[in-house]
Amino acid sequence: MRILTGKTILLLTAFFILCAGSAYAQKGEYVTDERVYAKARIVKIEETQIERSQGILLSETRIQLEILGGEMKGMKKTAIFGGESDLPEEMRYRVGDTVFVGIARNSSANTTEYVSIYDMDNTAGIIILVTLLVIAVVLIGRLKGAASLLALIITILLLFLVLIPLTLRGFPPLPIAVGISFISIIITLPIIAGFKLKTLAAVMGAAGGILVASVLALASGYLMHLSGIVTNDMLTVFYASDVNIDIRGLVLSGMIIAALGAIMDICISISSSAAEIFRANPLIPERDALKSVLTVGTDILGSMVNTLILAYVGSSLSLILWITMRLQPGMSFWMVLNYNPVLSEIVKSVIGSLGMFASIPLTALFAVKLYRAKPGREIT
Repeated sequence: MRILTGKTILLLTAFFILCAGSAYAQKGEYVTDERVYAKARIVKIEETQIERSQGILLSETRIQLEILGGEMKGMKKTAIFGGESDLPEEMRYRVGDTVFVGIARNSSANTTEYVSIYDMDNTAGIIILVTLLVIAVVLIGRLKGAASLLALIITILLLFLVLIPLTLRGFPPLPIAVGISFISIIITLPIIAGFKLKTLAAVMGAAGGILVASVLALASGYLMHLSGIVTNDMLTVFYASDVNIDIRGLVLSGMIIAALGAIMDICISISSSAAEIFRANPLIPERDALKSVLTVGTDILGSMVNTLILAYVGSSLSLILWITMRLQPGMSFWMVLNYNPVLSEIVKSVIGSLGMFASIPLTALFAVKLYRAKPGREIT
């Protein structure tokens, strides 16, 4: 199986740069709070009990920091936090931890109220995990695995350099997400399978699946009340932005992007099955070939649905625990399902699954038609 030639990859990369550059060139300023961001080491932690309020112990925690880099390197800062002191032990900061901080530019050396601690510095862990992933993909997939990583990187960059900046400028995110999905399909599938009939069938089937998922997502967005699929994070983005962001479109875009990988996966599996069927029997009747491919697709479908649904459930275990704890004897089951975060995950998983369902017969039909029209030939 062939992979993309160097010239083709350069052309695709140049196209990506043009798309990203045009979106990023006019990017506005969205954050007005001027801060200095840096890494800092925790050198001392002081916790003082303030009072008890209705049986709850309140405390004040003063965290002394040494700035490790940037224009404030070497300076000492103090962050102050107040509230309950019952935070789980594994969530507490410890002396010697390295954290990311934000410091207001107008703060002085003794200022404490303008220092914010954001997150622990897990850069080393991220680098190790990503390195292990790259090594595994390259060792197993070799050059094709490396090319697949390149396609994934291009898709991610398109999201960060095209979808996000344009959304923050007030453009509707849904058509942009659909366009990025098409570009990702066109780039990724030829890298995986080469320029062949089965690749063309997979591209067409995946594009059809994305279109079906987009229509269903759009219909769901208008049939359901807006608050039913918009999470608190989305509302935070809406109020923090200087432009009128299309929240509904942003939610629906997330559904499309979430389903993209699964749709491409099942389409290339279906088209590869069709290729092997015609390789074994090039003169097989069209009806028999379509029946055989759909049989394979049915088997694949069950595992793919489990993969998609369990991925959503696994990422929402804390939400499931919270619902179980809050479930009251007289509370309706439908009341639980209509809770915003729960409903959002349900809609995501259903839209993604339906997109996969639609892509199976589409890919099978395209593959059979292509192989019957050009028996024994491949796209080179």
